[in-house]
Amino acid sequence: MDSAKAFCDGNMLASLDGDVVLILADKSYQQGKQAIIDSLINQLDFFSGMKIISDDSNVTVSFRNAQDHLIKCYAKGNLIGKIVEFNPNDIRQRIKLVIEYDGTNFSGFQIQPNVRTVQKELMDILTVINNRPTGVTGASRTDAGVHALEQTVHFDTKYDFSEEKWLTILNHALPKDIHVKTVKKVHPLFHSRFDVDRKEYQYIINLGEYSALKRNYEWTPGRKIDLDIIEKELFKLVGTFDFSSFCKGEKESTKRTIYEASMKVKNKHLYLTFIGNGFLHNMIRLIVGSLVEIASGQTDIDILAIIADKSRTYTQNLAFGGGLYLVKVIY
Repeated sequence: MDSAKAFCDGNMLASLDGDVVLILADKSYQQGKQAIIDSLINQLDFFSGMKIISDDSNVTVSFRNAQDHLIKCYAKGNLIGKIVEFNPNDIRQRIKLVIEYDGTNFSGFQIQPNVRTVQKELMDILTVINNRPTGVTGASRTDAGVHALEQTVHFDTKYDFSEEKWLTILNHALPKDIHVKTVKKVHPLFHSRFDVDRKEYQYIINLGEYSALKRNYEWTPGRKIDLDIIEKELFKLVGTFDFSSFCKGEKESTKRTIYEASMKVKNKHLYLTFIGNGFLHNMIRLIVGSLVEIASGQTDIDILAIIADKSRTYTQNLAFGGGLYLVKVIY
């Protein structure tokens, strides 16, 4: 992130966005380029000895200054949109996991009362291992029934086990529908959710005969689907839009960017790939439901008209959760 490197070199004026936010270790808060410059000009030690400790995300860069405080910059376009200072006394060893799970018997990733979730399973086991309540943060809050090939999570620990030992301990303790693929010790400011650049999902539609054995891992609409229409409608999704029409629940911002929306057909199965900077609750499943309705002649309205409507009027068909897979998270 060139703007953060410029900030590190002292070229502050050129690297800050006009609405940049500054959050200091004492939780004090400032917003606006000039206000932040005025604030930091009296804290020259804030900039002394700034060294980049991590540039492993396309949207964040982390530094350590001469006072051993940790500072993280978040991109906003080509400039810095947020600067956060962390107190080193609050820092523990951070562990990054890449996990896969079969979502069939989970009510989603995110912890909820009185139901089984992936986050809850991880937290319970890590709380026992760490001998203290241990939070787990995930990159994506997958819905009930949705599967993950590579979900990224992180947690903090006081233990300095090797990565290999963590892998062995966790896979021995976790239920069989969750598996840890990799363990990595990361710098203390890594964040599995906020450092994400983009996510890739895949949705599987069975175009042939219903399969009892695969019923939890694909959707069989049981309709004749025009694949040429699917391809044409997918192309319209690429770009930055307000996806209010494809969102369940209220969100502060419903604008998202889809970088790729593509398809392939193999063995009577349709594989839909979506890559974007983020996805709203139920967004992909509502898009897939609409694509099937359009391509099977159930509606005359197209994807762009549904987007422009900015309501759920035309998006009542929520595709089956088991057909959706979080393929990978890109930082």
